[in-house]
Amino acid sequence: MTDREGAPQPLLGFRSNEEWSDLLAEVDGLIQDIETLSDPEIRGRVLTLLQGVDAIHREALTRLVRLFKKGVLEKVITDPAIRTLMELYDLVPQRSGCGEVPDFISGFPAPGGESKTDGISQRRIADRVPVPHWVPVPIPIDNGAAIAAVIDARALLFCRVGDEVFVLANACAHDGKAMDGARLNGFTLICPRHSGCYYDIRCGLRIGAEGTIECFSVRVDAGGRVLVGFDMPFVARLPAL
Repeated sequence: MTDREGAPQPLLGFRSNEEWSDLLAEVDGLIQDIETLSDPEIRGRVLTLLQGVDAIHREALTRLVRLFKKGVLEKVITDPAIRTLMELYDLVPQRSGCGEVPDFISGFPAPGGESKTDGISQRRIADRVPVPHWVPVPIPIDNGAAIAAVIDARALLFCRVGDEVFVLANACAHDGKAMDGARLNGFTLICPRHSGCYYDIRCGLRIGAEGTIECFSVRVDAGGRVLVGFDMPFVARLPAL
């Protein structure tokens, strides 16, 4: 951006890039101060407030990014302030992805890693206080299918038996590697990489051996959408004996 005389415009918004970096550092320092408050009740309430603000921003920004046409996000994050905001919520596209397994929600890096942006982006509130949330599954899941996909930056397997959908971490308990290409036989998930490696998709238990795959809550909303729950307790749907 240039002014009328053709000189570079130093301000991209209300602050210069240097002032933006200073603001991030200041806010990060304030968050660190909050964590050292001696009164546990006050500290908890403040962190809960920040958690709520984080959840509002994450939901709104994720919906906004879904509306972008292809290539728009890559252009707008060249601005350092916008990039910082997107990095806070894992909305910066990966340069090295997860193979052919798509991330239908973001396609972005898993949370918890260090951001390249200075300041608060390296110390997100969401990393410290998990926020229970539901994410819609925007892929068809056929009966008897086990489909690998990345949702909310997590590698998952989506399995359908009749009208029931089950969601498990896409990581074999034997070695932690992905099980892309796994097959279903009723409620039994058959690992494509290890002979005799089977799992009950209703609870994640390995059948006939030690090991468990993490399972995630699933619900269907009033519009018929399947949603998967993150950072919340999982209750296995097993038949009563």
